[in-house]
Amino acid sequence: MPAAAQAIAANGACDITQPGTFTATRFGICLNGMEVTYTLRNDKGAVLGTGLMNVATSMTLSASKTTWDETTTVKVVSVTGEVKTLNISYDAACTGGCGMTDARPWDGTKSLGLGGTATGTVTYSTPVASGARANVTSKHHMYVVSSGAIPTQPNVNWDNPWTIRCDNEVSANPGCVVPEVRANFEFSLAEFGGAAATYGWTQNALRDGAPLSRDPSETTATTRRGYTCGTNSSDPFVYMDNVVPNDSCDEFPFARSYEGGTNGALCADIVPLYENGQWEIYEARADKPVTGTEPCTRGHVNNDDNGNAGLALGRYVQRDRVLDTEKYNVYVVN
Repeated sequence: MPAAAQAIAANGACDITQPGTFTATRFGICLNGMEVTYTLRNDKGAVLGTGLMNVATSMTLSASKTTWDETTTVKVVSVTGEVKTLNISYDAACTGGCGMTDARPWDGTKSLGLGGTATGTVTYSTPVASGARANVTSKHHMYVVSSGAIPTQPNVNWDNPWTIRCDNEVSANPGCVVPEVRANFEFSLAEFGGAAATYGWTQNALRDGAPLSRDPSETTATTRRGYTCGTNSSDPFVYMDNVVPNDSCDEFPFARSYEGGTNGALCADIVPLYENGQWEIYEARADKPVTGTEPCTRGHVNNDDNGNAGLALGRYVQRDRVLDTEKYNVYVVN
């Protein structure tokens, strides 16, 4: 009997340190080094020979298309006894409104001896209406027999353990992602200055790197911003243009997240300043010392950095197709 092993690995596509496992990124899924053994037996069940195959698959999704390719490669890595050549055919299937122009990566049967390789591509397509989404899974079948026999049933079957989500809810075009792999939004200190310094300090000092949840509503974001930085805060934000030119209140968690909107009186008020080649964080007010237990931060940030970071947040949401309530990570890099 042929045998196949699979498991869900950590994020990171085509991880060669975990052969036989599916791995994934936000926009890719791979199966690397899965071993399949074919055993030839006589009518009494005695083993006459074996053939060992290595199976690898790779698919790359797109943020702006709902079609994608999966490339499959099968290689014969060893044969024993009476097994000299393996006849291998292959097909795929998918669910969730998905379709394929041709379910077979190669036509018919490939006869492969030791070292022989069969490779080909299947193209998937999942149309989604405006405002809709679809969850897709893929299934795989191999038919393997030794030379001279005819396969009638698939004798190796496996399912892709990662779900693919295609949606038409974010950006001008529909696209597809692996939703189980959380999106990562990186804010560069070099590009966003004090805004990025505020986010990085808050994530490290107050939130232990916790993710945020996207809220797409501009109306709700405006209300949340008012509670943290605006007139609805019971502790008004005090601008410090003498310290930070063109000062503005930059809140974190973002007003466009469900975690945002805390009363500014409860937030840590900080001043990020670039000094001696690095960003230093200072308390903004002597009458409001930072305790390290605050649920939010109000950063004194140059308004240009604040606005540019907000625009980047909007781009990141579309780039990684982050939907309403979906969680994402925030990281700060140099």
